[in-house]
Amino acid sequence: MSKARRPFVVAAVVAALAGGLIAATVPARAASQIRVVVNNEPITSNEISERARLMQLTARTSAASVERMAMEELIDDKLKLQEAKRVGVSVSDAQVEAAFASIASRLKITPAQLAQGLGQRGISPKNLKDRLRVQIIWQQLVVGRFNRTVQISDSQVVDALAKKEGTSKENAGKNDGKTTEYTLKQVALLITKAGNDGGRMKEAEALRARVTSCDGLVDAVKSVPEALVKNLGKRTAEELPEQFRGLISDVPVGHLSKPQRSPVGIEMVAVCEKRDLSGDFQIRNQVEDELRAKEGEVFARRYVNDLRRIAIIDYRK
Repeated sequence: MSKARRPFVVAAVVAALAGGLIAATVPARAASQIRVVVNNEPITSNEISERARLMQLTARTSAASVERMAMEELIDDKLKLQEAKRVGVSVSDAQVEAAFASIASRLKITPAQLAQGLGQRGISPKNLKDRLRVQIIWQQLVVGRFNRTVQISDSQVVDALAKKEGTSKENAGKNDGKTTEYTLKQVALLITKAGNDGGRMKEAEALRARVTSCDGLVDAVKSVPEALVKNLGKRTAEELPEQFRGLISDVPVGHLSKPQRSPVGIEMVAVCEKRDLSGDFQIRNQVEDELRAKEGEVFARRYVNDLRRIAIIDYRK
């Protein structure tokens, strides 16, 4: 789950809608009834019918099974949103609108045209946006919990390299090269008023003095106005821009680099982890990403199954 492992429906929606949004008949809406209650939150028959139409559009699912699949997906959505609320994870409307606009952009139409086309197929834009919201939130939940509880060991990487390269474990991935791999986060203090560089630089220096662990970085940044944290993930020294290498080479783990001015404001880099590697770094990183992706898929399925196991789900006729 380390780099861009996003289970969005963007590609599926684009593929499905590219065939034509306009020629469609809006089905008549029947009186809505509560079909399922998930931890005291209802799911109605109209919600299920509309999600079923969206699933048929994006996945070409057969009509015979789509209603049941839509209902189960909506149950999972409820559980994911409830879990997000419990742990304090949220997604802004702007992020959802950006994902919606991304679909429209790939179709070479405007978001308004996409909304109109969906409506002509009996699908409210809100239904797709709700689905995108859940998927963005779920990604954050899975990545956050996965990174805390699942680690890919060097021995797993070596075993996978041996299978890929057809060599022994002792020689798998060995090379004369050596590098340092960093796990990084970026902190940006935005400058929205001209001439405020000095004030923002002082705030950055004060924040840098307070931060001694990446675990508390987000909470520390919350106290600074107009500041944000961006996860940069894992990068080897060779993958970093030249100015970054000099900036972080002597930064202790858990600390921030010296503040630097950028076009958007004042930026710093947090070094969350650091380790020495040897071998073919590109192949090694590719193998590690593949292992994390597989582990992440298993973890995500187990996570939602755990939520279902402890939930009260009341199916109604």
